Amino acid sequence: MLGNDSVTCSRYLWSIMLLLLCHPQMQAQLLTNQLPTSNSSSEQSSQPPASDVPDDPGQQLLPIARPEPLPQTGVPVHWEALHQSRLGDDWTLTGEVVLYYKNYVVHADKATYHQSTSVVEAEGHLQLEGGSSDAIFTATRGEIHIQDHTARFYDVTGSFGVRRVGKSQIYSTANPFLFTGRVMIQTGEDSYRIVDGSMTACRLPKPDWQLISHSIDVVDNKATTHSTIFKFLRVPLLYIPFLQHNIDEAGRDSGFMFDGFENSGVKGLVFGEQYYWAINRSMDLTVGAQYWSRRGFAPNGSFRYRGRGLDSVTVRWNALIDRGIEEDVPATDSAPASVVTLNQGGTDILAFGRWDVTENTRVAGNVEYLSSYIYRLAFDENLAQATSSEVQSDLAVTMNRRGFVPSASIDRFQSFTGTNPVSGAPIVSVPEVRILHLPSVRFDVVDQPLPGTGKKLPPVYWGFGSSIGDLDRAEPHFHARNVGRLDIYPHIEWPLHLGDWQFLPEFAFRSTQYSGSQIPDLTSVNFGVPEVQHNPLNRSDIEASIDIRPPAVERDFALTRWNHELRHVIEPELYYRYVTGIDNARDILQFDTTDIATNTNEVGYSFTQRFYLRPLNAAPCHAAGEDVADTTETCQSHPREWASWQIGQKFFFDPTFGGALIPNRRNVFDATLDLTGVAYLTNPRNISPIISRIRFEAIDRLRIEWDLDYDTIAGRVSSNNLFAGYSWGRTTVGVGHALLNAADENGSSASVIQGQLIQPFIYFGKPSDPGLSIALNASYDMTHDALQYGGVEAIYNWNCCGINLGYRRFALGSLRDEGEWLWGFTLAGIGTAGDIHRTNSVFPQPDVLKRMY
Repeated sequence: MLGNDSVTCSRYLWSIMLLLLCHPQMQAQLLTNQLPTSNSSSEQSSQPPASDVPDDPGQQLLPIARPEPLPQTGVPVHWEALHQSRLGDDWTLTGEVVLYYKNYVVHADKATYHQSTSVVEAEGHLQLEGGSSDAIFTATRGEIHIQDHTARFYDVTGSFGVRRVGKSQIYSTANPFLFTGRVMIQTGEDSYRIVDGSMTACRLPKPDWQLISHSIDVVDNKATTHSTIFKFLRVPLLYIPFLQHNIDEAGRDSGFMFDGFENSGVKGLVFGEQYYWAINRSMDLTVGAQYWSRRGFAPNGSFRYRGRGLDSVTVRWNALIDRGIEEDVPATDSAPASVVTLNQGGTDILAFGRWDVTENTRVAGNVEYLSSYIYRLAFDENLAQATSSEVQSDLAVTMNRRGFVPSASIDRFQSFTGTNPVSGAPIVSVPEVRILHLPSVRFDVVDQPLPGTGKKLPPVYWGFGSSIGDLDRAEPHFHARNVGRLDIYPHIEWPLHLGDWQFLPEFAFRSTQYSGSQIPDLTSVNFGVPEVQHNPLNRSDIEASIDIRPPAVERDFALTRWNHELRHVIEPELYYRYVTGIDNARDILQFDTTDIATNTNEVGYSFTQRFYLRPLNAAPCHAAGEDVADTTETCQSHPREWASWQIGQKFFFDPTFGGALIPNRRNVFDATLDLTGVAYLTNPRNISPIISRIRFEAIDRLRIEWDLDYDTIAGRVSSNNLFAGYSWGRTTVGVGHALLNAADENGSSASVIQGQLIQPFIYFGKPSDPGLSIALNASYDMTHDALQYGGVEAIYNWNCCGINLGYRRFALGSLRDEGEWLWGFTLAGIGTAGDIHRTNSVFPQPDVLKRMY
């Protein structure tokens, strides 16, 4: 079942108000829940007794239950009271009366139970609890017709969705409904009418907001009112002719939603509207559009499906029908100055989901279509997405039976190579690389013991990998079309344990057949672009490797001053790999990591130091809320890893990798890619950069991750990535740093590209905390000495409402220089109005914030 959508379900109140103002021909629609309605309500008379007629003539249709004799199989009733007496079939109960029937509990100072008609009359601190809606009512007096599920209460204060647990009350739904009324009449099971009352989602008796109405009908977990006054902080602010509020946490209604207003330096004034369609319990659809005063219309929407188990499908889309923006073109020797209109519109569609066909068969995928990188860079609300130049799509069906895994997939990889427009293009676009697998079929066997092994010696394991597919790669001035590839990869391994030493030797054979090949441009005649040939090519190799894990070295240190014990562990690792038989690596067309295999003769090492901390004395055990002083039992203390440091490096006995390396070019091989993702091969070399990986959590709420690659031959840092965050109380501060010096190709020669970003952040509180919460973050490009992004957001939450104010600025070169004010207003149980939502909030996502705390 789909859960509540905070954006969708939260805007019913605002959408109805604005629809009535903006759409004079639109009439209010009564929308029903998809859940089955109750059929247990009995028919009632339409004429109440004269003594109980409300002051409002519009309430004359309030029903009254007609008591009928209780059948022999009636509702069982039992009670507790300090004093009780009986006269015929009437029981009089006084003093701390508690009466039980079905799943309801009634408390009162005095009650009269008419056993023949199953009617209860109660007064004095009357309280009723229970029902499927978790109802809690308090009243001065009331009359309950148990058999007919009808009742009448006077001077009522109550709630739906609040459950009593022990001595405290908790919300049993994320959308509680609290109300007051002069009279409340129960017309059936889970069906009520409140006369001269109010409703809110705030704690009584002093709610931040209220809806005041002469009549409130609560039927099928929906509260419906007419002619309602909205009060905020006890001040009447708005008249609402019609309102319907869903009080069921699983209930959803179709209807229009108001998108809020926004003022952006790039988009201009933004306003829009959406329609939400609750198709059924498992599906919903949101369709809408915004109007950007400076650019045009921007349609958007989403579709969600949640089925059995993990079955699900989510589709999101947004687009811009751009009328263009004018840009001045300076004069040249051949042309005068002019003004051109640049179209930066585009479409971005993302779909992801899975379907478990059977217990062993699954269909899963993540598909995205982006028509223009300029559109993403200029208008995406998230900095990480706006600056991401890659679009990855894959859809696969996989079957797994006893370790045999056949699969079929369709893959599409798209990478944009810059922001300079393609010459002559009517719509602004940039050069790109596209790699397609249409389709690819695989058959893999998970490592499993060879038959007949493992009796006296450790078993030998075997595995198998294979694939066949049709491949396509396109980039500026290069296109390899419809290249077939067949790859098989059988391998065996033999894990050995000799005392504390562990050995893992592996042997493999690989054969790959291509229907096409390439001729590399070694003389730079074609600016380094290879020539595609349709001649078949075979690549075969033999592989052997061994991974050696010597015994770990450890030592304990007693830190008596801090009542802890420190354990220092050093875990060494040595490995050797040899691949031979590949003499045509330069002629291989490259589509993925399968195609970057080369000859290699290499050895590597890795040393990992780990530091564990354990208290010397066992801590007392106590449950949550239990006083430690009352606990005599002790719990065993467990060590925790508070720091680790890994150092690794490789040595190559064959510096040209079997002749595969092309000097003064950017070379990416699998022998170097598995150590570090940064390309560093531009010339023959026999030693790799040193990698360092540090994780530090020695102090509570302090987390440091530092990844460093140092190239000893070039004498520079290849990459340096740092994250540090510390939290105390409600405050979290931290910084992220990323530095990159990597080889790149420009034409026929390799060069070094450099980039350095620093991203500080400060968070005080969380968006859901009461009181004031503040978030600040930024991204500064130290290479170009420019601020890419900066944002600040402040939230103040009262009891059940809050206000958001914020400002963000993007500075992504000449394509985007945008300042944007953000605002939002939240009413608990109703929703949020404004232009702050998950994608543009300065606060991090809840899961990210949880990890930082």
